[in-house]
Amino acid sequence: MKYLQIVLIVFLLASCKKENQRFVIDSAYQYNWKAFLDSKTKERKNNYLQLIALYKIEDDTTTFGSDKKNTFVFNIDDIPKTIGSIIVDNNRLIFNASENIVIKSNAKDSIVNTSLNFDKYGSSQKIKHNRLSWQIITRSGQKYLRVWDAKNPFINAFKGYEWFELNSEFIFEAQFSYFKSLKSEVVKAEVDGKRSVDFIGKVTFIYKEESYTLDVGENGFTMVSDESSVENTYGGGRYMYLDLPETDGVVMIDFNKLYNPPCAFSEFTTCLYPPRQNVLPFKISAGETMKLIN
Repeated sequence: MKYLQIVLIVFLLASCKKENQRFVIDSAYQYNWKAFLDSKTKERKNNYLQLIALYKIEDDTTTFGSDKKNTFVFNIDDIPKTIGSIIVDNNRLIFNASENIVIKSNAKDSIVNTSLNFDKYGSSQKIKHNRLSWQIITRSGQKYLRVWDAKNPFINAFKGYEWFELNSEFIFEAQFSYFKSLKSEVVKAEVDGKRSVDFIGKVTFIYKEESYTLDVGENGFTMVSDESSVENTYGGGRYMYLDLPETDGVVMIDFNKLYNPPCAFSEFTTCLYPPRQNVLPFKISAGETMKLIN
């Protein structure tokens, strides 16, 4: 009898401990989440909501502007007939500004002509003329001209998507571990169909007494799909970032911060989709939905 009492006490203590581990959504959490939401809205207005074009570069010389004679035509009244040209020269890409057209770099230096240099993600430096800015991006070896318009009417017309109510059930203390070497995997992607992605580690968490693992990319970038994708959230999955430790250790997974990828609201994006191992077999009633705000 005494043995059974001890077992019962241990069980109750373990149950209390497990219950106490559930995250409490208090005013401080709500304040930080609101800051996250505001930063996400600002990020979209300054980037993806400004996108107006994504063109595949196929010719040795590509011109763009408002004139119909250009390779790519922008239907915007207050831009030059031809802004400039992009020339393919021995695998180099060179931008030449049209005569008397003021072109600026991100450093705000004036540009007449410049070689376009690419970073490790295959994106060139961004250059601009008045309200327009552009860069060349590489997807599966193919070059594309991506164009932004700072006065795109869609910036203010798009009110955003609703979010689920904050849900403590989907906040977890998890274990992150780095892979010994980068793990490369081909995933589905917009524009080019498939793309190779590098994963640096994996995160493991417990939900309803079952263990689940997600592969994590650089800087904590994590793609997730779940059962809510069928009716409530974006069918191609959602994104979030994890704050990673320098070495293997404990991390927080907060699915309240799952957000829709850019291709949920712009056709000029090149989104990645979650790998199979990041498709979770349960519904995550947290994060951003696909219901538009009126």
